[in-house]
Amino acid sequence: MLFTWLARRRAYQALVNAEATRLVETEGGAGYYTAKRIKNAAVDQGDMASARLWVRVARQVADRTGLVPGRSKIGRPESEW
Repeated sequence: MLFTWLARRRAYQALVNAEATRLVETEGGAGYYTAKRIKNAAVDQGDMASARLWVRVARQVADRTGLVPGRSKIGRPESEW
């Protein structure tokens, strides 16, 4: 029982890592905002499991690219800096 839980957790984390890697490689820091948009779309559709996944992906993208959520300039117009 414990091992099945651990296996599911590792598989879930592998999915988060794979999505974060894909976003960082294709979009760099802007991948954070892409993940947040996907999360918002999932919330609008009522899919909370997907929303939780994409929150974790966004957090990992931010960590990998050095973004500080709420304080980053990437993807924002200069007038909002």
